[in-house]
Amino acid sequence: MGIGKRQLVLASLVVALGAAVYLNWVFQGGEPLIATDTLTSGAELGAAQLVNGKGSSTPQTSSSAPSASSKAVETAAKVDEYFTEAKLSRQKARDASVEMLQKVLQDASANDTVKKESLEKAAEIAQNIVQESNIESLIKAKGFSDCVVFLQNSECSVVVRSDGLLPNEAIAIKDIIGGQSGVAYDKIKIVEAK
Repeated sequence: MGIGKRQLVLASLVVALGAAVYLNWVFQGGEPLIATDTLTSGAELGAAQLVNGKGSSTPQTSSSAPSASSKAVETAAKVDEYFTEAKLSRQKARDASVEMLQKVLQDASANDTVKKESLEKAAEIAQNIVQESNIESLIKAKGFSDCVVFLQNSECSVVVRSDGLLPNEAIAIKDIIGGQSGVAYDKIKIVEAK
């Protein structure tokens, strides 16, 4: 047999990860992310790093109130759509991974090592789902209207709906993530969706 089950599992996971990255890039509009430190040094424990999803920091002005209002509604709709699509694509990628792992487990010809690795990966996915859900609930309890959390490879990215994230809010979010998942503070990225 030229290609083993292990290689198929790994290839499928790489494809799912690539699809998630591509979808994230598409929904961001292909604009580069701008990162800034909110504290004096990024090496400090608890240092918050904010990432603004917009490529331009210039304020947008409008000559008339109705068009400003319609732009605000349009922007809010795009942000709502982003959160919906991000959660949906995250779930689709997970479903595909779990389905593939289930096929490996049901395959009678798969050896015990491959089955054990598949069980471990399935347990990791399940644990990430629970942790992401808990983190999202706790962030919303802090007063944010919406957020989406991505846990993977001992790193965490969170997109928070906010009109201006304060440094103490960023630190509170990092505390929640660290407490729920054990991810190190320097491995947490906060993206602000406006």
